[in-house]
Amino acid sequence: MRDTILAIRAIWNCWQNQTRLNFHGEFFTLNLMTPFFNPGPHDYPRIPIYIAGVNRRMCRLAGELCDGFHVHPLHTRRYLQQVICQNIQLGLTKSGRLREDIELSGSIFVIPTNNPEEAAIHESEVRQQVSFYASTPPYKPVFELHGWGAVADQLRQLAAGGKWHEMPRLITDEMIDTFALRSRWEELPRQVLEKYSGLDRVSYYFPFLPGQNDDGWRATISGFKSPIAISN
Repeated sequence: MRDTILAIRAIWNCWQNQTRLNFHGEFFTLNLMTPFFNPGPHDYPRIPIYIAGVNRRMCRLAGELCDGFHVHPLHTRRYLQQVICQNIQLGLTKSGRLREDIELSGSIFVIPTNNPEEAAIHESEVRQQVSFYASTPPYKPVFELHGWGAVADQLRQLAAGGKWHEMPRLITDEMIDTFALRSRWEELPRQVLEKYSGLDRVSYYFPFLPGQNDDGWRATISGFKSPIAISN
């Protein structure tokens, strides 16, 4: 990933400044840029590079080299503070950059509760999504941080056996409340701002379907626009 980021920037530099392409990385060697593939300079040369990740090394790389980092939806407040933000800072320190030099953007699980029947459906969907993500080995550290490593192992075994419908049963109510925000549409903004003070941007990991939940979306947008007192 490091080589990819540096190679992309070398190509952009070649295009923007019409310099000879001469990149020699650990994995890539790029030394030919034909006129056919060279679009030349443009007015917006500083193109931001964002990467996504879960674990420490990817976070450090983002802090060192990237303009932004997408926090995976399978995270908790504790994991965000103790793993993601701390390792982003280690990367920033390595390259002599400041926190404002990178934007952290996260997708978050939400369960709007205005309609009890819809809330039950959304909770079931979150439970299924969490079980799927947790069955992937690179995401196991999130579960391990909370003492749920054995559950992640069980989920991986079920996934390997194609037993997808059995997996959500292993996701407890405690896990759901740790990974997701559960509240009325209009109250979600307060919960988001209290939980995600370490992020610059958030987006709901929730489908937006025109004509559905329009009042809910308006209420949550209005909540973000209004001043909110945050308690520590």
